Amino acid sequence: MQQTSWSTVGTENRLWVWQTCTQLGYFQDTDMPGVPFGNKIPISFYSDMCKDIFGPLFTSDYISQGVDATNAFYGGRSYTGTNVVLPNGSVDPWHALGLVSSPSNSTPAVYIQGTAHCSDMYPARAQDKPGLVMARTTIDSNLGLWLRG
Repeated sequence: MQQTSWSTVGTENRLWVWQTCTQLGYFQDTDMPGVPFGNKIPISFYSDMCKDIFGPLFTSDYISQGVDATNAFYGGRSYTGTNVVLPNGSVDPWHALGLVSSPSNSTPAVYIQGTAHCSDMYPARAQDKPGLVMARTTIDSNLGLWLRG
């Protein structure tokens, strides 16, 4: 991941890791007590990875400051954007970072029971869960309303 050429295989992963190391900080570690996988992946694994890839500036404190700045800029749990749909799947580990209740009428949160990461973005299938079908309808109707003005 230290290779920066666009022709390098896996370049898109470097971009995602950069955003994680500078803005998001949501590392999937096993430091919490009671996780079913033991403690094989400590949070330090990820801060060390950021440092190895992007340089010595990327300490745990530096990463935390970046996350704090991102939350301050976008509002964190007090998000006040408008005309935004906030979909989250109940079995998506990333939903812990999202808003699962609507901050306002113009910013509906759509919590999709039994779905994982980005399920609302995939093409519809006959076997989709009813909650996913409803979520897509909610998303489509809100986008249509906002685009029509």
